[in-house]
Order: sequence, then C-alpha cells, then structure tokens
Amino acid sequence: MPRPNRLTVIHGVLVLFAAALIAQSAKVQIVHGKEWTERGRKQHFFSSSLPAARGDILDASGEMLVESRELVRIAIAPPEVRDTAKLLRSMRQVGMSDAILKSVIDSRHKWIDVPGVFVPPDVATLVSMRGVHATAVMQRVYSTSPGIRRIVGRLDPAGNALDGIEAALDSTLRGDSARASVARDKRGNALGSPLDAAGLSHDGATIVLTINHALQDICERALAEAIDSLHASGGDIVVMNPHTGDVLALVSQRTDAAAVANTSVTEPFEPGSTLKPFVAAALLTKKRARPDEVISTYGGKLELEGRTITDTHPAASLSLFDVIKFSSNIGIVMFGQRLTPREKYENFRDFGFGSPTGITLPAESPGTLREPRTWSKQTPASVLMGYEIAVTPLQLVTAYSSIANGGDLLEPHIVKEIRAANGDVLYKADKRVVRRVLSRDVAHTVQQMLLGVVQGGTATKADLQTFEVAGKSGTARRVVNGQGYSAGNYTASFVGLFPGDDPQYVVLVKLDSPQGTHYAGGEIAAPVTNVVLRAALAARDAALNRQSLAASEKRDTVQKPLVASNDVHPDTVALVSPSDSDAGSISYVVHLPSPNHTAPVTLTPRVIPDVRGMTLRAAVHALHAAGFRVQLVGSPAIATNPAAGSVALAGTTVQLGHPSQ
Repeated sequence: MPRPNRLTVIHGVLVLFAAALIAQSAKVQIVHGKEWTERGRKQHFFSSSLPAARGDILDASGEMLVESRELVRIAIAPPEVRDTAKLLRSMRQVGMSDAILKSVIDSRHKWIDVPGVFVPPDVATLVSMRGVHATAVMQRVYSTSPGIRRIVGRLDPAGNALDGIEAALDSTLRGDSARASVARDKRGNALGSPLDAAGLSHDGATIVLTINHALQDICERALAEAIDSLHASGGDIVVMNPHTGDVLALVSQRTDAAAVANTSVTEPFEPGSTLKPFVAAALLTKKRARPDEVISTYGGKLELEGRTITDTHPAASLSLFDVIKFSSNIGIVMFGQRLTPREKYENFRDFGFGSPTGITLPAESPGTLREPRTWSKQTPASVLMGYEIAVTPLQLVTAYSSIANGGDLLEPHIVKEIRAANGDVLYKADKRVVRRVLSRDVAHTVQQMLLGVVQGGTATKADLQTFEVAGKSGTARRVVNGQGYSAGNYTASFVGLFPGDDPQYVVLVKLDSPQGTHYAGGEIAAPVTNVVLRAALAARDAALNRQSLAASEKRDTVQKPLVASNDVHPDTVALVSPSDSDAGSISYVVHLPSPNHTAPVTLTPRVIPDVRGMTLRAAVHALHAAGFRVQLVGSPAIATNPAAGSVALAGTTVQLGHPSQ
C-alpha cells in the first residue's frame, strides 16, 4: 500500500479539524446553547429594578396626606472606577462624608454601600460614572400632623407596613414591582432605556379617606390644649357623619411621647353615664316607661345589693326625661329594673357594644360586654350606670349616630374611595346599615332628652347661642393597673349631636385622668366640644352642609355676640357664620377669654397685626393672639378695620374682611 503523500495528510487533518469544529459548534449551539446564551446576556445586560410607587393617601377633599417620592441608593465598586479624582469631586458635591471618600481610594474595598438616599437629579453626574451603581427606592412623605400619622400609619426602614392604613391596606398600596434588563457597552456602561422588561411595574392604588383635614386639625388643637391645661394623661376626639358612617376626624393623644396607637379604636373604657340614653331607648322601645313617668329617686341615696348608689343632683323623684337630663344613677337603676339581665345585654349588644365595628384600621378592640350568666349581683345595676362594660370611643360614636339618624346602626368607615394608578375607581364606600336598633319615634324622643341635657342639665357648657346642641356627659372612675378603681382618677366624656335638631356631626370628647377640682364630663369635656363646634363653623370646609345648617339656626340669637366661656382657649375660638353666602350680612363677634382662664382681660393698648396675605384661619388666630375680638365682614380681600399698625385697647372688636365667594 503506497504511503499517502504530504498533500493527502494535510487534507485529512483539515477534514478532521473541520469535523471537530462542526462538532464543537453543534455542542455549543445545540447541547449547551441555553447556557451560553445566558452567559452572553449576563455580559451584555444587567438586571435593573423598576420599583412600583406606593399609592398616595388623601383626605376627603383630595388634600395629600401621604405620598411616595422616588430616590436612589448609591453603591460604589472601586475596582471598576477609571477616574478616581473625578469620582471624588462628584461625591464631595453631593455632600458625602470624608469617611466614604477615603474608603473609595482604599484598594482593600471591593464594594461600598453609601449610607442614605439621594434625589435623582442631585446625583445624576455621579451615577453616570463607571463603577457607580444606583438602585431606585421609594420613600414615603407624611403629613406633619401627629393625629394624621396615627391614622395613616408608618413603614419601617425596609418599607414594611407597621400600623394604620399603611398596614390595613398594605397590598393595595404596595403595587407590583418589576425587573428589566439593561444593555451594557464594551466598558460596562448602561445603554439607553431598560429593555426586555420581565413585566411592567404597577404603581399602588390611591386611598381616599373620609377624614376632613380641616376638622381633624381643629380637633387635634382642641384636644392638645385640653390635655395640657387639665394635666390629663391623654384623650380622644371622634367626629362622625351619622347619616353616612363617615369618620370625619379621629384624634388620639397621650402624654407619653412614645405612644403611637390610635386609642379611639384600640383602647376601650368604661363609659359611665353616656350609656344611660341607650337604657332609656330600651325602656321606650319595650314600652316599659314613658318620658314623663316619674319614679322615686330616694333623695339622691339608695342602698342596693350591698352598695350605696348616689346622685350628684339629689331629688326625691324624677321623670325618665329628667333622669337623663340630670344623669341620675338612682333613677336609671330604678327604671332599669324593668328590664331583665338578658334584655339589658341584648340591648347593648344590638347597639354594637362588645363587637368590633369593622373599620379599616388594625388592632381594633371589640370592647367588653359579658354574658349575663357571668354577672355578679351588682352587675345589673352597674351596667345601667356604664360600669362593668367597656367600649371604644368609635363604638360609642357609632351607637349615638343611630339616635341621630333615626334608628339605623351604621358601619363606620374611614376609607372613602380606592383608585387605581390610572384613575379607575376600584372601591367606593356606600352607606351600610348593620341593623335597625330604634324606631324613628323612639330615636326622636331620646334625641329630645339629649337636647334637655345641654339646655338645662349636666352639660350646659356644650351649648351654643347660635345652634342647638344635644348630648350626654359621662364621668366614670378609672381602674388603675387592674387593681380596682382609683380615688380621684376619672374618665370625663361628652357625646354631642350637632345641630341638636338635625345632626350633621356626632362628636365624642374623652379626657383621661384630668387633674384639678373639676373632673366631670359636663364640666371639662363638654366645653371642648363647644370649642370644636365653633371652630368648625368658622372653617371654610369642615364637612358641614351650610344650607341645611341655616335652617337649624336659633332665630332669636341672630346678630347677638357669641360669648366664649372661660374654658375655651383663644387659639381655637373662631368666627361663626351661618353660611358662606351670609358673609357680610350676618356675623357674630367672638369674645375672647382671658389668656390665663381666670383673671379678666387687661385693657391695655396694643398694635393691630398685619394679616394681609394670610389665610382666614391664620388671620383670626393672629388677631386673637394679639388680644382682639374679631368680626367677620364681606370685602374683596383679607384686611382689618382699624387698619394694621393702629393702636387699640385689648378686647377691641376688629373687623376682618375676606373674599365673599
């Protein structure tokens, strides 16, 4: 066999090489094709996060309470940096610390996470440099109001919801984030916009609350002043629209700065005499008593089941109407004996006590309402006086709303609407009747009893000269550390219906452990309600129907001065006008109390401040702070008469103009 020549050998080698090359190509492209494709993608593309913006939270009028702001976190990989001097200059320009600058030039560091977050335009130059890696993050910006913060809640540094609306509607607010692949050039720099997104991000939904920001602010100021002046340990104010179930204001404050819970829904209390109207309602519904029926009240002292029951306003006998008017413990116990323990329990249960309301806030307490089989001998009388039963402020306001609206127990709600990022309405709150608890006639009769309480009973300090106010005060001894009732430690409360003849608000004011000689709800909680109502009347938008309100005005008090009692702080006293359209034709003068609440105002000359350019509320506040009375008049712009800079005696009435539209 002849030996192959050199040319044949070369051809054979080339054929074998070509076959090996084809085999290797087949292996790379067919057998390991997916693996090499993924490696290529990793070399030419990098994964970029496309975070979804967390949804905004608005008040009922559309005012922003919480919003998300896009920021960036910065990380630096020193081995990738090409121009260290330029990088250091850019880092100094955005205010990075010297410690971070030194770590960048330290060859031992391979990766540096820069603390803090930055506004994208401020670090645009820095982010464009090789070796600088930016990650988009979303930061929540909250209203400065502490009361609003308790409602909307908080997020931890990692973006996890902790409480409030943020926690209750976390999945709705959070939205859906996405990741995208971004192309690199040969130097590793990003090219253009994100490509091949693995799914577009969807921003979170917008939550619209029923809270009225102006009314919330009024309640926060009034409660803060009351807690401070009375040295109380805390308090709550809740305002509800009794016809819709909308919670218009929800304020909780504690002297403990670390307290963040919204105690209006999380902390039940023994309501005391504010529970008596529901006993009267049960008696009237079951026809066990009439409003004018008189019963013996034993001169204000009664021995029953080993205990002594006393009345603050002793009388030999009282009608059911007067039992409520003067908050007679003996009277309500004697009338209440006509109800069986089961009927008492079912009556309170039907008004919603002992069960959560279902409001969209976390950690709501159901309160305490024990079954009759667990009652002691004294419990049947205690529950009639508002003891051995615990309710939250929200539950109590909800129950009173059934009296105000004609007998329907409504489900309270704080979320008015939920809107998708594109504006589509995903949810809209509608009035929801849980059950009918009273006939319209009984509700009206109980409402008349509550009018009597304010007109001449235990809560006259809640009364307004311009409009009727109905309500009921309560004063209950407090249990301290579970060790029994503490002497001199009380919960003072008042629940008001405004206007009393056609309520638009149900307002609860509760003060915990007030200090001083006055601690009764009618003495200290009712005046706070008075302040809230007058400030709401003065506000341009406090969720009041001005047209309906005009029909409820006391006709015999038009153009009479509205005098503030000594319990009212000048910061919250404001102008009262029946309706916006009446501005300039009907006005009321608010007489300021003395700054120290005890001594009369000293009539010394003072300079009238310049309020031009201020909002109406700020202008009123400035004039009150200067010691002047204020009268609202119609004019094209905010100005004073006498003019700013004039000297007048303290207590002088200053006319304040405002836009007539």
